[in-house]
Amino acid sequence: MRAPRKKKTAASKADKQPQAKKSTTPARKQSRKKNAPEASAVPSAQPTLVDLVREHLTGQSEPRSAAEITAALDEQHPERNVKTTVVRTTLENLVAKNQAQRTKQGASVFYTAAEAAGAAAQDKPADQQAAGSDR
Repeated sequence: MRAPRKKKTAASKADKQPQAKKSTTPARKQSRKKNAPEASAVPSAQPTLVDLVREHLTGQSEPRSAAEITAALDEQHPERNVKTTVVRTTLENLVAKNQAQRTKQGASVFYTAAEAAGAAAQDKPADQQAAGSDR
């Protein structure tokens, strides 16, 4: 036969719970308060990644892939740790805002600045534009 379990008293539960809350909660609040003012007090001297990607695209005459843009930004800004996935997301956000255009060639995706893509369409002779719109 088993011995019946001893019930915990209400006083022992009450003693344990407040101690755990008191020891962890203030530490979290203090660390957040310390880090938040430091981050907001330091102004960002570097341009945002969105600005860098947009500037790079406007300076290009041909469509570029996300990997090519990342490589170029790594060369121009070696102090920044630029990832291809972040550049790709940034490019897709620019496409959503009509600030860049996406073209697919097979499995590859290439991006151009919205102004450059519009200028390329205007450079085509009028008969080519009309033939393209009939399709």
